[in-house]
Amino acid sequence: MKVIFKIPSFKDFGGPEVKVNSEELWRSTLHDFNNLLAGLQGVLDLSDPRAPLEPRNRIRLEASIEDGKTLIAMARALALGRWPDLASVPWEEWRWGLEERLKPLSQLFRCPIEVVGDSSCEGERWPAPGLQDWIAAFTRQILPWVAPEPLRIEIRAAADRWVITWPGEAPMPAAFRPHPPADAPSTLPSYWLKGAADRLQVIVEETPQGLVAWVPRPCGC
Repeated sequence: MKVIFKIPSFKDFGGPEVKVNSEELWRSTLHDFNNLLAGLQGVLDLSDPRAPLEPRNRIRLEASIEDGKTLIAMARALALGRWPDLASVPWEEWRWGLEERLKPLSQLFRCPIEVVGDSSCEGERWPAPGLQDWIAAFTRQILPWVAPEPLRIEIRAAADRWVITWPGEAPMPAAFRPHPPADAPSTLPSYWLKGAADRLQVIVEETPQGLVAWVPRPCGC
C-alpha cells in the first residue's frame, strides 16, 4: 500500500493550504480535547485527593498536558495556516529534538521508544522542526498497536531522501489509507498529519519490514 502526497515546492515548508471544512475541524478539535480531559480526569480518579500525586501519576499528568499543547499547535496550523519555517540542524541536535518530542508519548503509552540512526546520518543537516513534529505525530498514531512493547525508529539519509522506518506490524494509520474505514474517527492529528505530509512531500508505505516514510531532500540539504 502506498500513499503519495505532492506539492510544487518544498521551500520554506510551503505549499498549498490544507482544505479543512471548519465544522469538521471544530468537531475533531472538540473530540480530541474531550479525550484529553478524560485522560486528565483519569489521573485524578486514580490519585488519593489527600496526598500529593504519585510519581507515575504525575508523569501521566505532565504527558497529557504536553499532548494538549501539541493539539493546540495543530489546531492553530490548520485554522490559521501557521506552519513552522524549516531550519537546518546537525544530526545530533535533530535527534535530540525528536527524542524530546517522543518522551511524553513514551510516558503516556508506557512504551519505550528508541531513535536509531545509521552512519549515513552523521555529518548531514536535518530539517527542524517540521520533520521532527511529523515523525512524532505519526508515531503517536501507531503506538496503541505497539505498546507496551518497545518501539524502534530507524533513520537514514540517502542521496535524495530521508528514510524513516517503524519496524514491526503496526497498521497504516487511517489518515494514510486510500480508503479509510467508514467508522474511522476524524481527528485533529489526522488532519494535521495529512497537511504536514503535503508540505514535506511524504511517501508512506507498508513494507515487510514495517511502515516506511520517504521524504525528499531539497537541494542543498
